[in-house]
Parts: sequence; structure tokens; C-alpha cells
Amino acid sequence: MVDKNPKNIKKKKSFKVLERAVFLKNAILNPKQVAYVVPSGKTLIHSIAQRSGLEKAVKIVELGPGTGGTTSGFLKEMQEDSILCAVEINKDFVDYLNKTIHDKRLHVCHDGAQNLKQIVKDQGWEYADVVISGMPFSTLPNNIARDIIQSVFDSLKPGGLFVAYQFRDRVGKLASPIFGQPKTYWEYRNFPPMQIFVWKK
Repeated sequence: MVDKNPKNIKKKKSFKVLERAVFLKNAILNPKQVAYVVPSGKTLIHSIAQRSGLEKAVKIVELGPGTGGTTSGFLKEMQEDSILCAVEINKDFVDYLNKTIHDKRLHVCHDGAQNLKQIVKDQGWEYADVVISGMPFSTLPNNIARDIIQSVFDSLKPGGLFVAYQFRDRVGKLASPIFGQPKTYWEYRNFPPMQIFVWKK
């Protein structure tokens, strides 16, 4: 049902303007922390959700949610009893997520992705079912990128999925020595077109 209440429509528009402002500010000031200057589109988000098996997963991690465009989309695709742990190092994004997304299934964690094993433990989980990442691996130093990928591997249950969506293929080269060769898919309907990498532990 479409919400035609003028007050609600105005509120949604103001949040959209604020989201773009926060996103662009951090894309300019912290380019190595922000993967893309354009937020992910709905088609890409749905494609990632399908590749990640979110309709069945219970313990879900998102690395680098930014302003939460993907986060909101993932929540719509998840089960009612699932948990989404969104790991974000940027304080502006953390504050924005806590302010704009009100869903008991979302746990926002202000921390670095290389600490994922401890983050998962702090959630009371032994392992995560799936880890999704839109982090800009192409701009990360090699040692940090490898630490993050190793942390993802260590945090996943046997048979768990690591799904990364990237414009460049560097994550594939970094993760393959740990995870093996990924399945890859292109989502050309997104701007810019995005490659989705899927590894099964």
C-alpha cells in the first residue's frame, strides 16, 4: 500500500537528502573508507540478497554498510527471527544508521572488519551463516585486506557464504588463496555495473 500522507512523504524525502549529504561528505573526506560515490541500487541489493541466501540465513554480517541503503534492502529480504550485524568503522555512518533504521533485527557495530571474529563472539554466536561485503578492497593496504578476509573465513560456519560486491576484481585475487576460486556474477543493471563474488567455506 502506497503511503500518500504528505507529512510522511516529506519526512522520507528529507531523510533521502540527509543520506546523500552524509554519503557524499564521507566519499570526499574519506575516499578509502567509501567504496562508491553512488549508493547501491535496488536491483543490485536484491541480486546480492539472492546470492547470499538471506531468505534462509539467520546470523548475517554486513561489512561496510555506509548509510544503510543495502542494509535496509537486506532487512526486507531476511526472516523475522534473523539478525543482521552491520560492521562500520566510520562514526558518521554509525550515527546515521542508528538514527534512521529502527529494526530490532539490526545490530550496528562500530568497529573494524579485521576484528570480525571477536565481533561475532560478542553477538553470542559461534559462527556467522553469511558475510556480505561492499568494502572497497581495491583501496585497502594488502595487510589489512588479507586480515579482513582471514577474519571473515574464521568467522563463517562450515558451508557459510562470503559474498563481496565490487567494481574491481582485487577482492577475488586476495580471497582466493584462503577461500578458493569464487563463483562470479555481473549485475549490469546497476550503475556502475557491479561484480558479485561468492565463496562457500
